[in-house]
Amino acid sequence: MTAIIEKYRPKTTSDLIVSQKILQDIRNWINLWKEGTPVKRALILYGPPGSGKTTTAAVLAREAGVPLIEMNASDERNADSMKRVALMASQYGDLMNIGTTNEAGFAKIILIDEADNIFEGRSKTTGGDSGGITELSKIINRTHNPIILTMNDFYAFRRKSAARDIINNSVVLEYRQYKRRGDSDHKMFRARLSQRLREIAASEGLRYSQDLVDRIMEKNSDDIRGTINDSLSAFSYLDEPETSTELTYRDIQTNIYNTIHTTFKDHRYEKTLSELMDKDFSTEDYLMWIDKNLPAEAPDLKDLSEAYDMLSQSDRFIGRVIKKQHYAFKGFAEEIAAGIYTKLENQNQSYVKYEFPSYIMKMSRMRETREARKSLVTKFSKFTHSGKKRTNDNLWFFARLVKDKKNLEELTGKLDLSDKELNVLKKR
Repeated sequence: MTAIIEKYRPKTTSDLIVSQKILQDIRNWINLWKEGTPVKRALILYGPPGSGKTTTAAVLAREAGVPLIEMNASDERNADSMKRVALMASQYGDLMNIGTTNEAGFAKIILIDEADNIFEGRSKTTGGDSGGITELSKIINRTHNPIILTMNDFYAFRRKSAARDIINNSVVLEYRQYKRRGDSDHKMFRARLSQRLREIAASEGLRYSQDLVDRIMEKNSDDIRGTINDSLSAFSYLDEPETSTELTYRDIQTNIYNTIHTTFKDHRYEKTLSELMDKDFSTEDYLMWIDKNLPAEAPDLKDLSEAYDMLSQSDRFIGRVIKKQHYAFKGFAEEIAAGIYTKLENQNQSYVKYEFPSYIMKMSRMRETREARKSLVTKFSKFTHSGKKRTNDNLWFFARLVKDKKNLEELTGKLDLSDKELNVLKKR
């Protein structure tokens, strides 16, 4: 899935799914850099994860024909790490010097991703600021190359010591696709994202479902990355004969597939727990989905063994639920299973098409057969004015009757028999 997302990542600012107001403000800021060094040398983009902030920085660098120098979210956020940004940028030229013949007027764009996580402390000896925010402020004040800061929580960042200097030297934009549901930006956002998904589905040979997209958009709000991931995952199952039943479609809608994707790929434990708290599937089903798909995510046998050990610990709590009828143990089972990714040091980095657990599929088919048989018995019971037990015992007789084509058509019409109910009879 990651490969597909990267394949269709926006290449130009026109490809970005963002309101025209935000897009114009971003273009105005980068155009000022083309004319010289502007007063506000940094751009702060803040908003929810998945809204396109990091992608915007990559697109701006691509359009300008310059490299993007990125400090990613996994780096330590202190003064030393800020200095390493300058060192890394120097590999492409002097961070502070204008010296470039590039048509853009600058040599590179520097991205500080998730800048709200930068650490800021105070010196024990002087009492002054000594952390990463202070160092970043110095870099912004001296740089002659555009710096883009992305943040999820701008207001938390604003409360930090030394953050004021950075904010005063930055163009600050809230990267939200719309302010209210139903406004013009909201309608445009949904229309453009739907069109993008339709194009990707057509290119990848997947069947597009607007109803499914609408439901996923409702869940993910303006999380573009999440909507694309979830939609493409769901599309991949729409043409599967074994899993295209009403039950499966409902399962996709209730996000068990998405929760499994979060469990294995997102690597954010709190997000997985949050989805589990709002789940519409059982804890037992969740464990069976993990059990079924672990081998695809863990090509390394050592990782696979440790992950299954962890899953078995989770399953023990399900056993205690059954034995003691104490349902709080399900929460412990989920908390253990949600961290299964921590055992996968050499995790499969390719797209994994998660498979339905065969046990769940078998049980769902049996449940559908039982329901069909129950409704069939009810219909014949009313038709013959007999009790349900006697009718059930005599189903073999009705099965013989429908072998005659004329009887089949007559009974189907009078009793409004469904295909599933007829299948029950035909198998008698």
